[in-house]
Amino acid sequence: MKQSDGRTNFDVIILGAGWSGLLACKYCLSEGLKVLVLEGRETIGGIWAYTDDQRFGGVMKTTQMTSSRCITEISDFPMPANYPDFPSHNEVLSYLESYCAQFRLSDHIRLGCSITTMKRKDETWEVECSDNSQFCSKNIIMSTGVHQRPNDVAHGALFHHYTGTILHSAAVKEISSEYANKTVIVWGGGESASDIAFEASKVAGRVYFCIPNGQWFVPKVVDRWPPFPSDRRKIVDHTSSRLRLFLSPTHRFSPLIYQYLEHAFGFNGHGQEAWRTSAPYNRSFFNKSAEVLSRVKSGHVIPKRDIDRCEGERVFFTDGTSIEADIIVTCSGYTASFPAFAGGVEPSADPRDWYKYMFFNGDPSLAFVGFVRPIFGSIPGIAELQSRYVAKVFSGRRSLPPKDKRSRSIQQDGATWNHHFRYTSRRLHGLVDHFLYCDQLANLIGCRPHFWNLLWESPRKWWKAITAPWNGCQFWLNDKTQHDRVFKTFARYEENRISEIYVFLVLAPFLPLIGLCTQVRVFWNEHILRKEPFQRCRYHG
Repeated sequence: MKQSDGRTNFDVIILGAGWSGLLACKYCLSEGLKVLVLEGRETIGGIWAYTDDQRFGGVMKTTQMTSSRCITEISDFPMPANYPDFPSHNEVLSYLESYCAQFRLSDHIRLGCSITTMKRKDETWEVECSDNSQFCSKNIIMSTGVHQRPNDVAHGALFHHYTGTILHSAAVKEISSEYANKTVIVWGGGESASDIAFEASKVAGRVYFCIPNGQWFVPKVVDRWPPFPSDRRKIVDHTSSRLRLFLSPTHRFSPLIYQYLEHAFGFNGHGQEAWRTSAPYNRSFFNKSAEVLSRVKSGHVIPKRDIDRCEGERVFFTDGTSIEADIIVTCSGYTASFPAFAGGVEPSADPRDWYKYMFFNGDPSLAFVGFVRPIFGSIPGIAELQSRYVAKVFSGRRSLPPKDKRSRSIQQDGATWNHHFRYTSRRLHGLVDHFLYCDQLANLIGCRPHFWNLLWESPRKWWKAITAPWNGCQFWLNDKTQHDRVFKTFARYEENRISEIYVFLVLAPFLPLIGLCTQVRVFWNEHILRKEPFQRCRYHG
């Protein structure tokens, strides 16, 4: 975009040109809105644009997607057929650049433009940038993402007396030769922690991996679905068809899937006592970077629960053991913040305070896209539906309820999701079940698939649609003009479809009983034994 002289007016200004910001831009343009995207860095892509600059969180040099391209790709722009099931960050960035070119988004993006001040004046947002340029807009979309400011715990009580090297995961861009023969502690249970522990174990003398609250691990691929032999890898998040979700719903603890993971990999998908969690399956964040478990098995990574205290370079664990540690990497996540707001506008950074986890209730001309975290699924898959809905609201094709009704909805949604995830830490804001939340958004947009109508019109198409792995293209099924491309997309991911269908149809009569057993066990633990659903770790915020 050419340099603007003075102040320019827009219908929507989008902050951030990462995956979510690009989706928001495309859908706002498709609604006929005048759009400007402001990005502080000199490139699009957000966290997928690798940088050595430790001020920015994001990918390591070895990072790959943890959700498959099937469940992550943009609904009307499939990833290239030659991409692997889990593309690298370089491939993702190239994909997003192609998306920009396909829909001419670059004409609406201004790079290297950091926001200094945003304020609401009358019915207009006034935005000022670090280069003193100013813009006005009727609406604002925040797409700055959940990896903004490292949640640095290095100076907290736990690590206060540690004298070795301590780093936040944001500063770890690669595991270099500096880690050779060192003793490294990785503290935290997320996917960044797993990636760092896995890579460090190839170089360091010994790696200790602390997961203070315990964790579920779910592999990205398995060898086969029992009892069907196959020479093809099975992508775990491809077990997400409408048929499977009907027979083994995620909000009912996923009968069979849950039991299979524990049978194949041990309790909580890993079998490590130090990492045990009481959270049932589908009730806490999944760690899908399960490659680290192979290094645990080989002895290169030692599982630990938590650190008790530090004295110099000696670190004492809660199991009574201690070691001399050269490096501690804290994987304590990030904190979202919006410091540029001025003039009395102070939106909460917690999606549970926003209408449908998207709209600032105090002024719904301010929306947030890309801040919701699915425990299983993908942020981009959700962000696309959020973008579609926000664009329709800002264009006037959809109306929000009055403020009092929005307030009641915020309270109800917050209570529902808080109860749903009562077994896990509240540090991760905006946790949702990917499939439930996407269907809620689709209802708001008016694009939830009418499967009964499809069955009446074409049983063959209906069967393909309900047995295909979850893909965003399904939310175009109501538009018959889109069927050719939708069913071509379904066909790209059908290699594992038949064995999954057999598994669930053969076991369908037993799934209610399996699910009932899980429900009874949860009820027994909560109401008879009165176990606390979740006990917060001392050092988690």
